Amino acid sequence: MCVLVERLFGAPLPLTALSPQKQLCGIGMSDAPAYARRLEELFDYTNTFFHTHPRLDITSIDNSSLERYDFVITSDVFEHVAPPVQCAFDNLFRILKPGGWAVFSVPFSLDDETKEHYPQLHDFTVSQGPDGRWRLSNVTADGRHQDYENLVFHGGPGSTLEMRLFSLSALQRHFLRAGFEDFHVHGESRFAFGIHWSEPWSITISARRPL
Repeated sequence: MCVLVERLFGAPLPLTALSPQKQLCGIGMSDAPAYARRLEELFDYTNTFFHTHPRLDITSIDNSSLERYDFVITSDVFEHVAPPVQCAFDNLFRILKPGGWAVFSVPFSLDDETKEHYPQLHDFTVSQGPDGRWRLSNVTADGRHQDYENLVFHGGPGSTLEMRLFSLSALQRHFLRAGFEDFHVHGESRFAFGIHWSEPWSITISARRPL
C-alpha cells in the first residue's frame, strides 16, 4: 500500500494518515481483506475476484470498465493467467483512466525470459489421479495432446495453478507494449513502514497510463 499511496499522493504515507478520497476510483484483484477494508473506507474501491462476485476476468473486460479507474492493484495474479498473457496487460491499461496507476506484483526472476510452463495451452483440464498426483491434460490449437505432471499451485494443491515464472525484463516489455510509462521496480526500503527488500526479485512494480 505504500507504493499506491506514494503514486497517488506523491509521498509515502500510512493509510491511517489519509482522509477519505472518494473521488478516486480503484479496484483490487483478490486483495487481502486486511487492507481491502481500509481501501474501501478511503476510496471508491472494489475488491474483485475471478471466481465469485464481484467478478473480474482481466482477459475479457466489457466496455463499462474502459478508462474507469484511477488505480488498479493486482497482487500475485498475472502468473495464473492462461497464455498468451499480453492480453491481460493490454486490458489493465485499457481499464485505467489516463494518468491512472497500476500497482503490480508477481514472482519474477532476473533471467532474460519468462518461463512459460504451458506455452501451447488451449483446451485443458487439471485433475487429480488415483495416486493423488495432479496432472494437466491439454489439446493444442492444432489438435495435439499434451500431458504435464509436477504442477505448481499457489494456495495449496488443486487451488491456483502457476502458469509461468516471469522475468523482470519480460515484465517491462509487457508493460511498455501495452502502452504504459513510468515503469518502476520499488526496491527501496521503507524502514518507517517495516519494508525492506533483501533480494532483487519479486518486488512491487508500478506503471502509469500516460495522460
